[in-house]
Amino acid sequence: MKNIFLVFIGVIGFACYGQETYYKNYKITNFIDFLKDKKHTYDYNSLNEKENAKVKFLSREKCINYFQLSASNKKIIDEQIKLIENGVFKDVKLKDCSSNILLVNENNFNNPLLYRRIGVLSVIRAKTFGNAKDNKIEYKAGLIMEKGRLYVNLWPFKEGAVGNDDLQSDNGIIKSTKRDKNDVEVEVEIKEDKNLNDQMETREALFYEIPDDHTAIFKFTEWNINAITIPLKYRFQTNRSALDKSNEMDIKQIIIKSEEFSTSVNLALFSGRSWGKTKFTHRKKVGNRIKTIKNTIGAFLGSTAVELSAANTNVTLTQPQGDAEGTIGTISFGLGYVKSWNKISVGIFTGIDKGVGRVSNSWVYDGKPWLGIGVGYDLFKM
Repeated sequence: MKNIFLVFIGVIGFACYGQETYYKNYKITNFIDFLKDKKHTYDYNSLNEKENAKVKFLSREKCINYFQLSASNKKIIDEQIKLIENGVFKDVKLKDCSSNILLVNENNFNNPLLYRRIGVLSVIRAKTFGNAKDNKIEYKAGLIMEKGRLYVNLWPFKEGAVGNDDLQSDNGIIKSTKRDKNDVEVEVEIKEDKNLNDQMETREALFYEIPDDHTAIFKFTEWNINAITIPLKYRFQTNRSALDKSNEMDIKQIIIKSEEFSTSVNLALFSGRSWGKTKFTHRKKVGNRIKTIKNTIGAFLGSTAVELSAANTNVTLTQPQGDAEGTIGTISFGLGYVKSWNKISVGIFTGIDKGVGRVSNSWVYDGKPWLGIGVGYDLFKM
């Protein structure tokens, strides 16, 4: 019972991490389905009222200038300008598509150039997935949440062969426009080996709109490089020479089982592959919430110092005090697994310490496996 308790205490060591993350990518799809109705296909152009509120396709903003606005939207702007013309107000503030303020007053309200600058941003479907109606295709992307939008930064990928509109997402084709020799704008399909983010379409911000009090869940993978320290290790049982002094007239050299909980300063570089998922929750009134759960498996390489004593060296008739010659250096290497919940992490590590120096062979745990568990806060920063 005592040994079990010691094992429990010994393997729980506090571990500190300083992390660098590389190549983190989320798997994005055509749309986010908040209905959870087991329906897997939706037609963007035929969504009913309920689906329109709960099924959010990857979108972008399109600038619609004054001359392209619907009659009802034009009427709203015209009524504001009419107030200046009639002397009700000295000026009114309108916006262009870059959210710049346009100050309209009695000196410019009838200027034709003003109407060319007035614009309204409208949310439309992004062309990334073409006319796809399902979520079969996944692309790599970075994600960041701001207010009610989850912004998407697509990873580069290469275009494929030309296909029809329904297969655009499968083939990675997007459509663009150019002007021919007669200065007529024509539609063309881009099929060169270019990065998706280099195309005109994706230079604009892509995003999902997240309804209030709803959560979008995305899986991700990433690579990590971490500086770690595990100050407490449990060293498994091994054979060690000792002296049997039960009979002082006949002291004998015997072999006993020895185990150890060691505490020492050790530094190591831990590199591994992580996978998990992030929950992005939009909360309009109290602020957004982001929760990440991930797993990391990797290998580490480092060094530590070990103090030699009678408890960890062979005690023999010729060396009755063991080889207590001081401190030796070791090279540590092994494997580790870390489970993280936001800023709280639990990691289990196993490895081998290989002694360096003339007397390292006298250390009974030289090249023998050990086990350590690190529990801490903010080990893997999110």
